[in-house]
Amino acid sequence: MTDAITPIDPGGWASYLDPDEQLLWEGAPNPGVRFRAADLPIMIFGAFFGGFALFWIIMASWITGETGFVGYIFPLFGLPFLAVGIYLVVGRFFMDAYMRKRTRYALTTKRGIIATQAFARSLKSYPIDADTEVDYQPGEEASIFFATEFRRGSKGRTYSVRHGFEYIPGGDQVYRMIRAIQQDRIGDTE
Repeated sequence: MTDAITPIDPGGWASYLDPDEQLLWEGAPNPGVRFRAADLPIMIFGAFFGGFALFWIIMASWITGETGFVGYIFPLFGLPFLAVGIYLVVGRFFMDAYMRKRTRYALTTKRGIIATQAFARSLKSYPIDADTEVDYQPGEEASIFFATEFRRGSKGRTYSVRHGFEYIPGGDQVYRMIRAIQQDRIGDTE
């Protein structure tokens, strides 16, 4: 079955497109708090981290008692660690939802574009061609990854971060468009 892929009005994306580039799709990730099984180890670590910080605060308060200024300040050294533990257990899910709420996606005849406006504006584009490795995760809220960025972490170790359109409705249609771009056949879909 073939359906024509029709470019759409670029609207606010027009200033970001090349002269020979057309907008095929625009969308946004579905907002809301998301939990994945891969988050469990980080949550467990955060619970231990925050639990130890809480233990520190309680014990430092108990040991120092009321010995003046130092007795009130010493337990407060545990507060930043408690905050990190709370963030690892629950806070990062809300931060992720906040970022998704301020993210927009666009698919053109040449690339995928991810625009974010949270703490600062960010516009990243990733070329899509025949050599682009596409990871499609179907579902009611599909995710399509089409770029991998390698970053240097602590101690010189590198790790990868995948980029693409996450938690989008109508992922099947967007995936077909990406496949059509890869096969240089924008006039039809699979």
